[in-house]
Amino acid sequence: MKKGNDFFNPLDQVPAILIVDNQQSLCSVLEQFVLHWQFEAKSVNDPLEVQDVMARRFYHVVLLDIRMPQKSGIELIPEIREQSPDTRIIIMTGYADKDTVIQALRLGAFDFLEKPFDKELLFHALKRALSIQKTELEFRIAYEELMFKKEELLSSETKLKEANRQLLETNNALSVLAQNIERTRKETEFQVSRRIRASIMPLIEKFSQSKHLNEYRVELDMLMDFMDDLLTGLSSEPQIAQVLSATEFRVAALIKNGLTTDEIASHMYVSPCTVKSHRRNIRKKLKLSNSNRNLKNYLRSKFESQGVLVDGRDMND
Repeated sequence: MKKGNDFFNPLDQVPAILIVDNQQSLCSVLEQFVLHWQFEAKSVNDPLEVQDVMARRFYHVVLLDIRMPQKSGIELIPEIREQSPDTRIIIMTGYADKDTVIQALRLGAFDFLEKPFDKELLFHALKRALSIQKTELEFRIAYEELMFKKEELLSSETKLKEANRQLLETNNALSVLAQNIERTRKETEFQVSRRIRASIMPLIEKFSQSKHLNEYRVELDMLMDFMDDLLTGLSSEPQIAQVLSATEFRVAALIKNGLTTDEIASHMYVSPCTVKSHRRNIRKKLKLSNSNRNLKNYLRSKFESQGVLVDGRDMND
């Protein structure tokens, strides 16, 4: 409920009863009854003051006399209902006027008491009004809380949909970016490959045909193999040139071309023991230490994919 700018729950308050009757003596008696039942009580003799009194606080029940000179209870019922819809109205009439009672109930009165009525009858009428009022208020508060939770859920759903939309947009943007990066990478690789083939490969080929560089012919052939493999992207293994040292790379080139350990030692002016040490390191770095695979055949399979001629000798590892 809202009162002014403040929200409050009538169920949190001690039930307050407003007594409206032009007879001061009756108001005093009824007020004493109500206070005895541990309710709050307020009496008004002038019906014209009712709206001002009710504007100052909430009253759970109004005991309203029908016959009053300034203003009848029938006239007050719609005004009270409009000002405080949750307030229950019990009319008091001094005679059995069926038509008046029916009219009052149709206007929104909750119950009626025919004067004179005893204390117990009044108590039960108040308890019944308060009990039904409590049930209705609890239901309405629960319903309002449910609607609030529903609004929160709808708001969360809307936010979730918006977050999902933004996520999809981001994903699409990243997908486009990845495609652009891949396209740029391929274009860059193509340009680099084209330039290497146009400028560096002819130079290496020229060196390999030079009589002055015959002693490096094997290494130059190996370099040609490596460059072809690098430019065409055919190798699915780690690049051997990146794994081996420069000396190990020369030894691998000679092994690939079928030279024995002694021949390699003579070619490189080192001892056979040194060559054997290099061979062990090469197998280890190429992850062949625990394999029976022939090192020469392995190297040929990696570096002859471009059809480079290799010495036909078939020497074992």
